[in-house]
Amino acid sequence: MATVTPTLTISSTDAFSDALSFSVTVASSTTTPSAGVTRMSSDEDPFGDGAGIIMTEAASTGTTFLYLKHLGVLASDGTTASHASTDFITIKNADGDFNIAKLQPNEFMWLPVAPFDGHDGGTEAGGIAIVKGGAAVMVEFAYFTRS
Repeated sequence: MATVTPTLTISSTDAFSDALSFSVTVASSTTTPSAGVTRMSSDEDPFGDGAGIIMTEAASTGTTFLYLKHLGVLASDGTTASHASTDFITIKNADGDFNIAKLQPNEFMWLPVAPFDGHDGGTEAGGIAIVKGGAAVMVEFAYFTRS
């Protein structure tokens, strides 16, 4: 059994009248399915279910923790900085029913994903997808299922 320990630290000396500083750490035992750190273009189709799907419905039958980072570079060459106002990514459920989050270049998220319910009877891919706002960009992601 593996353990994943994410730590979130938030601090600021000027966001509020008082200084802000806190850190939260939670260790979780994990099991399969999981995916190690992977980099891909927002236009890629790694599972054959559609461009940008990074986690399929079948992959998440328990609570799954998703790490996702917008790497801030264009997919065309992997080095040119992406444009902050147009080259964002939107994180959606893969069926396209609703938006979950929006990441600008160099932003990241840690999301506990509820188990998928398969309510559509398998007619749609399901899962989590990223949708580019402008040009295709590079992202990094990994996911871990709590045991």
